[in-house]
Amino acid sequence: MGSSSTRRDSLPLEELLQLLAQKEGALEIWNLKDIPPTVIYLKPGFIRSIDQNGKPLEPLAAKALLQTLIQTRQGSFEFFPGAKPKHKYRLNWSLEKVLLSTIALQDELERYRPLLPDPRAVFKVTPMAKKSLPQESFFRKALPYLQKGVSAETLAKALKMPLDLVRFYLFRLERKGLVERTGKIEGVRPGLLGLFLKGMGL
Repeated sequence: MGSSSTRRDSLPLEELLQLLAQKEGALEIWNLKDIPPTVIYLKPGFIRSIDQNGKPLEPLAAKALLQTLIQTRQGSFEFFPGAKPKHKYRLNWSLEKVLLSTIALQDELERYRPLLPDPRAVFKVTPMAKKSLPQESFFRKALPYLQKGVSAETLAKALKMPLDLVRFYLFRLERKGLVERTGKIEGVRPGLLGLFLKGMGL
């Protein structure tokens, strides 16, 4: 069983995955800024699982990581043909579908970037959302935090997701009327903001 190793400086991850789409094995990726070494297990046409530190990532974290990896244009990789995960957890995602949806999400995020909320703006779940809980996995994970009020910055740390992706998800939920801004900015005491603006003559 050989392995093929190369640097990923000029080969985007989506192209690499398309080249390996009909193969079975493990794609190890490392030398990435702020991202631990990652293993993507493949079988023909599918992503079996995405692992970090030997453990499989659940769907929300795995999708967020794919998003980040597709944006990252540098790193090293090695492919181990025939390798399978040692655990029983499986994502079993269609490789083609997940690549298309990840790239589409990235395009949408870039399009709406100027409208994304301030990272420290505090959001809360709306009464409407409590009546009809959508089955969106991000919303389900974020719900305990949104019930108390939370900023994108704090939520990104809690869910271990990229900040811009969390800002985008909150923006989408806000447009659906499922979350709303409280008008507070995390880390700024309400009275302090007024005094500051007054001092600035605003």
